[in-house]
Amino acid sequence: IQLKEYQKRGIRWMKTLYDQDVGGGILADEMGLGKTAQVIAFISTLLIRDPGARPHLIVVPTSTVGNWEREFTKFCPSLSVLVYHGSQGERAEIRDHLHYQGHPYDVLLTTYPTATGSAEDRSFLKKRRFKCIILDEGHMMKNFLSIRYKSLMAYKGNFRLLLTGTPLQNNLQELCALLAFVVPSVFGRAKESLIKAFRGRVDLTVKSGSGSSTKGVGILSQERIDRAKRMMAPFVLRRRKCQVLQELPVKTVEVRKCIMSSHQAQVYEEVKETSVVKLWEEGMGIEKSKEESEEEKEKAKEDKVRTKVPNVLMELRKAACHPLLLRSIYDDARIEQMAREILREDDFTHSEYPYVLEDMEAMSDFQLHQLCCRYRSIQPFKLLERDWMSSAKVTALRELLVKDTEDRFLLFSQFTMMLDILENVMKSLDVPYLRMDGQTKSTDRTGLIDQFNASDSPYQVFLLSTKAGGFGINLTSANTVILHDMDFNPHNDRQAEDRAHRVGQIRPVKVVKLVSQGTIEEDIYTMAEAKLRLDRHVS
Repeated sequence: IQLKEYQKRGIRWMKTLYDQDVGGGILADEMGLGKTAQVIAFISTLLIRDPGARPHLIVVPTSTVGNWEREFTKFCPSLSVLVYHGSQGERAEIRDHLHYQGHPYDVLLTTYPTATGSAEDRSFLKKRRFKCIILDEGHMMKNFLSIRYKSLMAYKGNFRLLLTGTPLQNNLQELCALLAFVVPSVFGRAKESLIKAFRGRVDLTVKSGSGSSTKGVGILSQERIDRAKRMMAPFVLRRRKCQVLQELPVKTVEVRKCIMSSHQAQVYEEVKETSVVKLWEEGMGIEKSKEESEEEKEKAKEDKVRTKVPNVLMELRKAACHPLLLRSIYDDARIEQMAREILREDDFTHSEYPYVLEDMEAMSDFQLHQLCCRYRSIQPFKLLERDWMSSAKVTALRELLVKDTEDRFLLFSQFTMMLDILENVMKSLDVPYLRMDGQTKSTDRTGLIDQFNASDSPYQVFLLSTKAGGFGINLTSANTVILHDMDFNPHNDRQAEDRAHRVGQIRPVKVVKLVSQGTIEEDIYTMAEAKLRLDRHVS
C-alpha cells in the first residue's frame, strides 16, 4: 500500500510528539482520509526502530472492531494483534491465557464497552503499561465527568492519541476535555479555568433585507475562537479532504423540504398542543406551592420544565418523521377490543385485561402493528400498506429510490423503530436492502458490509442507524446518502455522510437531508449549521 504524502506527514507529526515526550495529540483529519492507515504505519515505524516499543492499546467502537482487524491484516500483517473482545467467558479465557502462558503481542485491540465495563476488564487493563493508548472516535471523550472518561484516564501509557474527524462537536468546552485527556500535564490542572474561558456566548441578531430582525444562534466571540486556535495548534493535526484529496469526487448536499399530508400535519399539531398544555400545567403545579419563596418556586419550575422539554422534543421529532411512531390510528375502542382478543393467546394465559390494556395504550401505532403480526387472534387489526407509505418523507423516498439505476443508497435514521417502518417501505417498493443497527451482533456486521460492498451485490439500499452505521466503516459502493432524520449533533450526520464520501470512492456522492416543512426539524437544521460554522472557524 502506497501512503499519500499527507498521510506520511501525519506519521511524522505523531513520531515528533512521541519522541519529544509531549504526552499526546489529536489526529483530527476529516472523515475518510485514512486515519487508521496512518496509525498502523506509526505503530509499525516505532517497532521497526525499537522492537521493544510495545504493547499498544487501541480502543474502538464495537461496530469497527472487524474493520480494524481487517486493516491491520491489509496494511501490516506482521504485527501481532490481540483482540480483547467477545463474551465475558471469552475475555476471561484470554486473561487466563496471558496470565499463565504469556503471549507476546504488539497491539491489544478492544472496545469502549469492554475497556470501561466490568471490574475484571478494567483491572486487567490497568495492570498493563502501554507505550501508546489510541482511542478511535476520540470525540467520545468529550465529557470530563463521564465514567468512560474517568475509566480510560486511569490506564497507564507513555503517549495518548485521539482519532476523530470531528474534534469540535458542540462547543469549545468539549474540546478542552479532549486536550486534557491527551496532554493532562498541560491541560489537566487548568481544565476548570478553560471551561470558564469558553463558556461565554454572544447572542447575534441577524438583520434581514427588510430591516426586520430574526433570532440568531449564540456563538462564541471571535476572541475566544482565536484563543482556541492558538491553544490547539501544537497538539491537533487536522486536514480536510478539499485540501489534500483533489482527486476525490465531489460531494453535493441537498436539503429536501417535505410537505406533510393533512393527517401527519394534524398529528404534529396535536402533539404540539398537548405538549404546550403539559408544560403549562407543570409550571402551574409549582405555582400552587405557597410555602416556598418566589426564588425557590421559580427554580423548581425551571427544573421541572427542563426535565420535560427533551420528551416534548422527542415527540415532535417522531411526529415529523412518521405518524406511526406515535399512536393515532389505533383509537381507544380498537385497543380495548384487541386487549380482550389477545387474552386467548397462550402467552397471555395468566395476564389480566387492565394491565394488557395499559401496556397497549403506551405503544405506538407501529408497535401495535408488530404485535398484531405476532399473534393470530389480533391479526385482523394489522395496519395496511397505505399506513406506512403515508408520510411526507416516504413520499420523498419513493422519488429518490428509482429502480433500474446504478445508484446505491445509504439510508440513515436515528430511530430503530423508524428503520422497522422503512423495512416495510422497502418491501412495498420491492427494493432489495440490508439493515444494520445497534442490535446487530458485532460478528455479523463485517459480513453485512461485505455483502453490500460486493461488486455483484443485489442490494440497492443499506438501512443504518446513525450511531451504529455512522462510525469507522467503509461503504464506498454507495453513491447516495439519505439522512431520513437529523441528529442534534451535526457531526454525527457528517460521519454518516462520509461512509460513502471517502478514499476509494470513484463516483460523485449526493447527500439528501429530508426535513419536514414547518416542524421542529427546521430548527434542528438551523442549529446544526451554526455548530458546523463554529467548527469551520476554529479548524
